[in-house]
Amino acid sequence: MIIYISLVAIFFSSMVYGIIGFGDALILIPIITPIIGIRNAVILVNIWGTFPALLNFIKYRNFLDKGYFFRFLSIGIPATILGTFLIINIQVELIELTLGIFIFVYSTLKLIKYLKNPDNFEIKNEINTTSPIIFAGGFSYGLLTGLISAAGPINVALLEKTGHYRESFIENFAAIGTMLSFSRIPFYFIGDIFPYELILIFLFAFPVIFLGTKLGHQITPKIPVKKFQIIIFCFLIGISLKSIILSSITLASLL
Repeated sequence: MIIYISLVAIFFSSMVYGIIGFGDALILIPIITPIIGIRNAVILVNIWGTFPALLNFIKYRNFLDKGYFFRFLSIGIPATILGTFLIINIQVELIELTLGIFIFVYSTLKLIKYLKNPDNFEIKNEINTTSPIIFAGGFSYGLLTGLISAAGPINVALLEKTGHYRESFIENFAAIGTMLSFSRIPFYFIGDIFPYELILIFLFAFPVIFLGTKLGHQITPKIPVKKFQIIIFCFLIGISLKSIILSSITLASLL
């Protein structure tokens, strides 16, 4: 029963990832945490996330922004490794609460901006992809990815700010996600924290992820660019509220 529930959640989260280019961890971790525990959920979702990211990277490879990609990774990979080590001793619920509040505020403001005058709102580049903000974002994204495996909104904000939409958004998000995922996987085995007792769920997940991601790929081109952005921020608001509520309950129970 545990395997069945987990695989259904994995399929749905992978389909969402295939459609909008992120969100699998944000959906999946809260669902499977009560089943396998927060630490195991973070570790497995981090590893599983390499597969849909790689599929998206291959699908939209012609949209890769190399300038953004290399600047982001130059600080993102070391930060991810740092976060992976810190997960052993840090209180991850506090990180989730803080990130949830940030996501909610940012996404609400952006959604209001898109909905205020949707007919005349023009999507355009706001800053150059060589901006120093990319380095700060890369560090924040990498650190939070290593800690809670759900730092996607940081990259969402940066990609939206640098003018990447729909296919371009998905490709550059996937390129970064693929590299950061591979950079942290060895440490789960070196640190002997991989949950070998969950090996069946771990293995069965990969064909389910493939099917879910491919279904998402068929849906993405049918979504207009502006509606795509609105969907992203509506999704983030829902996920942020869930993170705030669940992490607050957990922290309150520890007091």
